[in-house]
Amino acid sequence: YNRVIEKSNEKFDNPFNYNSINFVTSCRLVEQKALDRFIKVHKKLEDNGFHSKVYVLGEGPLEEELKNQVKMYNVNDSFIFLGAKTNPYPYIKNADYFCLFSYYEGYGMVLEEAKILNKRILITDTAAKECIENYKDSMILDNNENGIYNGLKEIIGGNNIRKNQETKTNVNNVENIKEHYEKIIEGIINIL
Repeated sequence: YNRVIEKSNEKFDNPFNYNSINFVTSCRLVEQKALDRFIKVHKKLEDNGFHSKVYVLGEGPLEEELKNQVKMYNVNDSFIFLGAKTNPYPYIKNADYFCLFSYYEGYGMVLEEAKILNKRILITDTAAKECIENYKDSMILDNNENGIYNGLKEIIGGNNIRKNQETKTNVNNVENIKEHYEKIIEGIINIL
């Protein structure tokens, strides 16, 4: 917990455009993470006047294919690959939303890290929803293109969205997360 907070405050090359909503995802560029689907949804949103920026942290075997898809859809100015980062936390902390739109997902540790950073979280309906069940700033979208499109359209089209996203530390939320981690560590120690 403390390491994530500490590392999130380190200097970084901030790519975000604060005249827009900034979505960030951090994952391996593999089929499971459904970035091809996210690109299609983003293109459709852009074409319909719902503008945002998407930043992808990570690398993987589908990197070139995904970058080609972004070029083909002509959204390379708004769907941006930042590559793998040794410290992804400042990017997650400074984005408006953390997204994980996988086809399938287990219990995502990156979601725990996003919760520590008090981020608004958007995921598709996978087993990872267990991770955000009691986290108030989260939304579970239907696990298909329409579900993701409708959820993002609602967020991007919301009135005064930037004003509603001022990052304020929610003490109760932070305390709950600390308590949650202490229970996990205690459980692991008991097993050992």
